[in-house]
Amino acid sequence: MRCDRIDRKSERWLLLTFYALIILTVAIEVIRRFALNYSSVWGEELARYAFIYLAWIAAAAAVRDRAHIRIDVLVNLGGPRVQRLAWWLSDIATLVLAVWALWLSVSPVLTSLNFGSVTPGLRVSQAVFLAAIPVGFLLIAWRVVQTMLADVRRMRRGEPPFDGHKLFD
Repeated sequence: MRCDRIDRKSERWLLLTFYALIILTVAIEVIRRFALNYSSVWGEELARYAFIYLAWIAAAAAVRDRAHIRIDVLVNLGGPRVQRLAWWLSDIATLVLAVWALWLSVSPVLTSLNFGSVTPGLRVSQAVFLAAIPVGFLLIAWRVVQTMLADVRRMRRGEPPFDGHKLFD
């Protein structure tokens, strides 16, 4: 249970850090551009790459909370067994997709490392930013496995499956 808390807190802190970095960078660039009539090459690039990492970490958090976009009208008509089966099928499909995408997304990172490509503004290895995709899919796969294990524990206790946090009713 303690590992789960650390896991959730680290994810939240990463999301907060990347979000704050985006806000701070954009605010500085707006002030520099309109007040000082000067802008940097690296500001837009830093905000873009921070947003990419933010999106992938948030996607993994949505998978963990089962708060991703879904249409579950038919699933809700069935009982707990139908819901459990639907969640398992959904989780297996998500896991297969995440592992497949992880496999495909490693190649560009390795190519970037082999050729030593750097970003135009920050002059940092492009592999650092290309790695956001495999890292994101790895996190998504990890979260799917966690939710599947939690479903097994809930099933053993005789509880209904966790249907996620709803944004709207």
